[in-house]
Amino acid sequence: IMRHSETDWNRQHRIQGQTDVHLNISGMQIAAMAGDGMKDVPIDICFSSPLVRAQETAALVVARNRRFLEKGSRIILDDRLKEICFGEWEGLDGSDSSMGMDREQFREFFTNLDSTFRPEGAERPVEVIRRSQEFLEYLLSREDLADKSVLVVSHGFTIRCMLSRFHDDLPEYFRKSDVLYNCQVAVAETGEDGRLRLLETGKLYYDAAHARNYYR
Repeated sequence: IMRHSETDWNRQHRIQGQTDVHLNISGMQIAAMAGDGMKDVPIDICFSSPLVRAQETAALVVARNRRFLEKGSRIILDDRLKEICFGEWEGLDGSDSSMGMDREQFREFFTNLDSTFRPEGAERPVEVIRRSQEFLEYLLSREDLADKSVLVVSHGFTIRCMLSRFHDDLPEYFRKSDVLYNCQVAVAETGEDGRLRLLETGKLYYDAAHARNYYR
C-alpha cells in the first residue's frame, strides 16, 4: 500500500483532500525512483485512487515493474481509495503558522473520532474508515487474487484508515497524526487463515535522502 508522490500542494502545506493536483517534477522523480526500487517486486495487479496524483504515481511505478509489464496488466481505479474530502478547507495552508485557531479544529477533526465538528462539505473520518475497509475486504474476497501481489496507491489519511484494522485501540491510534511520506509503503499479507497481517510500515524503495515529512 503506497502513498502517492509529491505535489506542489504538499510542499506548500496546502490541504489537498479530493482536489485534483498533479505531481510536481520532484514527485515524478521520487515515483520513478520508487519504481526502480520495486522493479523486481512481483506486482501482478495495481489498484489506484482515481485522483490524478495517485494515478500518476501508480503509472510511474508499474512502468518499471518487470512482472507487471510482462503480464500486460492495467491500473484499476477505485473510488474507495480517494483521499478524505476536506470540504471548505481544501486549498488552505495547513501549516501550524498560518491556520491560527483553525489549527486546533484541524487536529481535532483528524485525531478525534468522536468529534462532532467538521468543516462545511467535508467527509467524516468514520466514513473513510468504512470505505477503505470495504476495499480491503473486497480484495480479500477475490479468490483470483489469493496468490497475487497487489499494489494499492492511495493517500495519507485514507491509508491511515486502512491500516487502522491492525490496531485494537482506534481512538489512541488516530490521536497519533503519523502519515506516510510520499511513496512510502506499508506491506501486508494474507495468512493461511485468510486474515490480513501487517508486516511492515514506512518502507522506502528509494533513497531516504529524498524523503520529506510535510506534516511537521
